[in-house]
Amino acid sequence: MFDIRILRSVGLLLAILSLVLVIGLRTAPESQGGQEPQAYIVQPGDSLWSIAEAISGGDPRETVGGIKELNHLQGSTIQAGQTLLLPVS
Repeated sequence: MFDIRILRSVGLLLAILSLVLVIGLRTAPESQGGQEPQAYIVQPGDSLWSIAEAISGGDPRETVGGIKELNHLQGSTIQAGQTLLLPVS
């Protein structure tokens, strides 16, 4: 049927690939985006822009986009009492 040398070669190749995979997984850097988003209750007078300004370290435009994406918002309208998920930087 099969030549024993071929079977040994395939087995050795699978063992080497498994070892490389294990080593790669152990040395891979941790994901920065693995943190859970924070919940925020919208206060009277809040806007997506004002919330983004408060939590972003710079230009709030990206943060506004992140808030909209996390909360599946089509527009920029929010209401007091609404709970929003905020991206963690």
